[in-house]
Amino acid sequence: MKISKRTENFSYAIRDVLAVATEVEAQGHEIIKLNIGDPIKYGFKTPELLTTNLKYAEQENYNYYSNSQGLPEYREAVAAYENEKHGVNVTADRVVATAGVSEGIQMTFMAFTNPGDNVVIPGIHYPSYSGNATIFDTNIRYYKTVVQDNFYPDPDHIRSLMDDNTKLIFLNSPNNPTGSVYPEKIIKEIIDIVGEYDACIISDETYDGLILDEGLKHIATAKIAKDVPVIAYNGFSKVFLAPGWRLGYTYLHDPENKVEGPWEGLNKLTRIRLCASTPLQKAGAEALKQDQGSYLSETIQMLRDRRDLMYKRLIEMEGITVFKPEAAFYIFPMISMDQFKWKDDKEFVFDYLRKKHVLTVFGSGFGPFGENGFRMVYLPSLEEIDSAMDKLEDLLNENRI
Repeated sequence: MKISKRTENFSYAIRDVLAVATEVEAQGHEIIKLNIGDPIKYGFKTPELLTTNLKYAEQENYNYYSNSQGLPEYREAVAAYENEKHGVNVTADRVVATAGVSEGIQMTFMAFTNPGDNVVIPGIHYPSYSGNATIFDTNIRYYKTVVQDNFYPDPDHIRSLMDDNTKLIFLNSPNNPTGSVYPEKIIKEIIDIVGEYDACIISDETYDGLILDEGLKHIATAKIAKDVPVIAYNGFSKVFLAPGWRLGYTYLHDPENKVEGPWEGLNKLTRIRLCASTPLQKAGAEALKQDQGSYLSETIQMLRDRRDLMYKRLIEMEGITVFKPEAAFYIFPMISMDQFKWKDDKEFVFDYLRKKHVLTVFGSGFGPFGENGFRMVYLPSLEEIDSAMDKLEDLLNENRI
């Protein structure tokens, strides 16, 4: 039996590198892992406002199937949270509970696209976007995101990629894998462009609460979208430090009901998976009503210290160009390959792993504009970051032309 055509060409770089890492570990080497955005693996703790409420949900026997779209109290809590925090004016009937943001992405592709439709995706992006686009046989058009422009989207390039067959335009701010926070001016420009077509903006806002620098602010796309339809994603994996919970949500902004048909299709899809986890929805609903300030401010300070150290070390390395991340816990350095012996970013990443025992992810796995770059997380301890940067500096010096 042959592999299905929908998965034959699919790859996921973030986890694909683990096979080689397993080989290196089997040889007895200890690896510094800078590859995966899971704070728990690096010693961060899920806050009690979630764990305590999960115990409560279990005690109250929230162990049944919920409504397919989600527990009413969860959807109401999400709407209230998003409205208060971001002013998006969403109602509970336009919120759907999902098993993490990943399920929301998949259901959106299933409900909003047909084979051959066009989708517009950042040139450096979270691989689930292009992975699902491949699985569902859509045509991917990548828009420009480069380090010289802080990895912000290029509205003019987006305009050149739009046509009457374009269905979805993906925005991701704060961004994985670059850590950039899109300015309101750029988001507005993109909204105006999309408004000229029968298309929908997809706004992944998973890292909205992890902005590291004062003066910066997350702008929810739905708040400023006017009559342009927006599907927004968020969840508990990153800001709430609970990636293993697989609890997220998708909501719709569509004041003129332009995408009511596919939105109903998405709701129909929730029935085939029965429901998202009921006790986790109850715990999440209660947590959204509480103040996140105490644990979140501590988390942001820890991330800021780690980011500052990694960035400081990287900007001192000849042949590396790096943007200082504004949010989340990723950094995406670019390598001047003409100064080194490696043929591409993939060869560099595996060399760094095999020779220096540091695991990162090759930039081309995040899209065509990621070529000659690599992604690292700055979640480990300051000592581990310093050690990894020492090893990187040595590797670069050993491979200069």
